[in-house]
Amino acid sequence: MNLSSSKKTVIASLVAAACVAAPSLSYAANHNPDQPNVLLVVMDDLGTGQLNFALDSLDKSELAKRSVPVRYQGDLDKMIDAAQRAMPNVEKLAANGVKMTNAFVAHPVCGPSRAGIFTGRHPTSFGTYSNDDAKLGIPLDIKLLPALFQENGYRTATIGKWHNAKIKGKNLVDEDKRTRDYHDNQITVTPKGYGPEERGFDYSYSFYASGAALWDSPAIWQNGKNISAPGYLTHNLTEQALKFIDESGDKPFFVNLAFSVPHIPLEEASPAKYMDRFNTGNVEADKYFAAINAADESLGIIMDNLEKKGELDNTIIFFLSDNGAVHESPMPMNGMDKGFKGQMYNGGVRVPFVAYWPKHIPAGGESDSLISALDILPTALAAAGIDIPEDMQVDGKNIMPVLEGKTETSPHQYLYWAGPGAKHYSEENDAFWYGYWKWITYETNTIPNNPNLEKLSKGSWAIRDQDWALYFYDDGSNKVKLFNDKEDPSESIDLAKKYPEKVKEMKNAFYNWIKDKPKPVAWGQDRYQILTESAKD
Repeated sequence: MNLSSSKKTVIASLVAAACVAAPSLSYAANHNPDQPNVLLVVMDDLGTGQLNFALDSLDKSELAKRSVPVRYQGDLDKMIDAAQRAMPNVEKLAANGVKMTNAFVAHPVCGPSRAGIFTGRHPTSFGTYSNDDAKLGIPLDIKLLPALFQENGYRTATIGKWHNAKIKGKNLVDEDKRTRDYHDNQITVTPKGYGPEERGFDYSYSFYASGAALWDSPAIWQNGKNISAPGYLTHNLTEQALKFIDESGDKPFFVNLAFSVPHIPLEEASPAKYMDRFNTGNVEADKYFAAINAADESLGIIMDNLEKKGELDNTIIFFLSDNGAVHESPMPMNGMDKGFKGQMYNGGVRVPFVAYWPKHIPAGGESDSLISALDILPTALAAAGIDIPEDMQVDGKNIMPVLEGKTETSPHQYLYWAGPGAKHYSEENDAFWYGYWKWITYETNTIPNNPNLEKLSKGSWAIRDQDWALYFYDDGSNKVKLFNDKEDPSESIDLAKKYPEKVKEMKNAFYNWIKDKPKPVAWGQDRYQILTESAKD
């Protein structure tokens, strides 16, 4: 199944039929025709080096010295070439918008990162420090920012990954349909009140946990009802987004389009049209790049549809990843950045970030101003003229002046992170991932032991300003590390001893931030104290 010309014709016919059948849509009483549409596109574990985002900054001689997992080994030049071609529509989006090269997410793993996006708050502010905490969902007493769009005349939808619901349990598919890949087997269930359709979205076509099967996913919930989803998931998500946008008629929309890729394991290949575009010499790497290429094509189809409707120029598009790439992925991973998903180094929390709005954002812009994914929805709401009540305690800022190129000054003095310093996704866990690959593909019948589970990880924290980053990891030394990210983006030279006053300044800032935060709701309550004690003078 692929979105060929004939497929797009079929989609158009289905959409047209749905629009005829749908009740007529009327404006909200306070609708402003100048309010922009908002499309938020979130990839799952995509590194800055796995598309044409930071490739011009690569030092191939240094990259060649880095370890590569067995599964994704191959010629570095071919991997870079694949990354160069993997996401042409995102490249086009950046060429017609602004590329933010110093953009960070609220956390280096999926659940807390996405919680930050939809609340505009540091997830630590409600006890979410890890994916284990995220299993309890965003507390119901916290209003999500999409609800403000909904209350102000917007049609709202979340399509794809929704990692913000409480997990009540996991149903299993019939035994004869099970594989060793949990994506194929599990249907994650959330209790009443936590479904996205109950928290500010008019429409939801979602899966609730970390990943979903690439084909025939059993885990899809449509407005709270588990449904079959035959076919290629990326195409299904695209069809749902197109249908929702067309059914929105004259009303502005907010769509969270959250692709399932390239979250591993990518055991199944994407349709042949995508696989045929890549020939790295390693079919596992080809699967990886083909999967993100399919998502990129989907973005292009949606943009073409908006342009035909005359809506593209009045649509704000944000594109980003929820965190950095895992080490179990092909080069160039996170480019020159140090670290991976689960870690608070640049490679875990700095992400590809592009913003587009032709009416306001000049084409071809690039900025290294410090921004956060916490800023996305506050910025979009401000653009729509929608106020955020103070009691929502939002940490995100309106960064439209930065995106428009009117200022290079970040609205953030500091950004903060706290939680487990997880090695689950790092090169230190290569033995587990190699064994897992062999087990999931039935080459061995021994399930490998994972000594680096997030819930077992020791505490870690980080604070950044525009140029500097200060880190702590509970390795027993009680020492912090200081890096100048502007001069040393790979964070290879510890300057803590050379600049003690900068260390003191940033430690104090972090302590004043963390000292009043609640304890984790699940992870590390026995390790929480180290997060505060280590920052005291």
